[in-house]
Amino acid sequence: MPATKSAAGWRAAEAPATQLRYGELSAQRIHRLQQDNAARADKPIQIGIAREAAVETAAGMLPAPIWNRLADGSSVTRIEFVSPLAYGVRAGLRIEGLDPRAELRFAGSARPAQVVAVVRGAQVAGLAGDDGLYWTPSTEGERQVVEVWLPAGVSPTGVRLDAPRLSHLMTNAVDDFRILKNVGGSGSCNINAVCRVGTLGQGYTLTKDAVARLTFVEDGGTYLCTGTLLNDTDNTTQVPWFHTAHHCISSAALAATLNTYWKYESTACSTNSLGEYVQLSGGADYLYSSDSDGGGTDGALLRLRDAAPAGAVFAGWDASALPSGISVLAIHHPAGDLKKVSAGQHLPARSDATNHAARWLEGTTERGSSGSGLFTLEAGDYYLRGGLYGGDASCATSGTTDADNVDWYSRFDVDFPSIRQYLAPEQPAGPRRRNGSQPLRPR
Repeated sequence: MPATKSAAGWRAAEAPATQLRYGELSAQRIHRLQQDNAARADKPIQIGIAREAAVETAAGMLPAPIWNRLADGSSVTRIEFVSPLAYGVRAGLRIEGLDPRAELRFAGSARPAQVVAVVRGAQVAGLAGDDGLYWTPSTEGERQVVEVWLPAGVSPTGVRLDAPRLSHLMTNAVDDFRILKNVGGSGSCNINAVCRVGTLGQGYTLTKDAVARLTFVEDGGTYLCTGTLLNDTDNTTQVPWFHTAHHCISSAALAATLNTYWKYESTACSTNSLGEYVQLSGGADYLYSSDSDGGGTDGALLRLRDAAPAGAVFAGWDASALPSGISVLAIHHPAGDLKKVSAGQHLPARSDATNHAARWLEGTTERGSSGSGLFTLEAGDYYLRGGLYGGDASCATSGTTDADNVDWYSRFDVDFPSIRQYLAPEQPAGPRRRNGSQPLRPR
């Protein structure tokens, strides 16, 4: 069974939990999610449905939590959210009066003993959106337990807890993100990323480990995209710059809800078995994006608030113009599936001032691949040249010259002047503005 890296144990695993239970989600709402996903080819794939406590629970709001005093003088309360038949849960919490030293822990009913994250009170305050909601990390199963711990000397009487919204997830890692046909099961032409380690070399292996699956919350719905960890020109630092698409993350509010999944890939080429992966739930700082609807590229740059996980790689990039007709590679999570790789060719005739066009010779992209990097090879190293905006490519057209076998990517060279301050603040301007990949160094 696949697993995330365990963050820590519970403070008080046996303490009773205050429960907020939702009714069963109607089949009509699930069907509507599927219809919306099928109709919006240039949007992130939706995997979670927003639910409102005021109208979808008998209580209408979170009951007053029960606080328990521990032997060391600290206090703990546990809250349980239940959304029947959900494959995962994220809860929108509104917390007032929380001490910065407080800790929140989270687990789901599919893995009740596995705490997926520990978040400090100060972090919770920093990740709350304009609506005052802090979105918990994703957990697996129809129940999510949240444990709130206060250090000794801090009274719980000043803490106010509410949970007006919940995101009912239609997929989870236990079931390999294949619960719904339209959510989390990519096309048969897609190639497991591990299958090309032996043929594409060390440069590819490094770059593969810079790519992460991502989820975020918007208006209570949860969505899927892909992103890439980028290196900067100061190799004495390990700043987690993260490249994706504007149509995935277009604001600080969305960036604050970011969860990223690393090493989310098959254990071997011949299997679709998911190995151990790492989930980061600390959100990100929104730095830049370019709106394609306003004539921009659709590129976006974030800074993760968590340090990059062990085994991650900071991908190289090249901010020069893309040569005409060059071979290209895409590393991505189509439909939120295990990491895949697609190989193709740049199409200069269909490119423009803000987007590169690519045709696929092997594999394809799908919803969920949005924001994933387009890479080119030079002297054994792969360099990011843009992120996926959208397109018409599919397994049906892969390997053909069909006019629909095309995807469009943001142009990193066009975005670079706006993000240079982060990635290359001291690099002089010139025709070759490049930085190579860098493995994560032990701290």
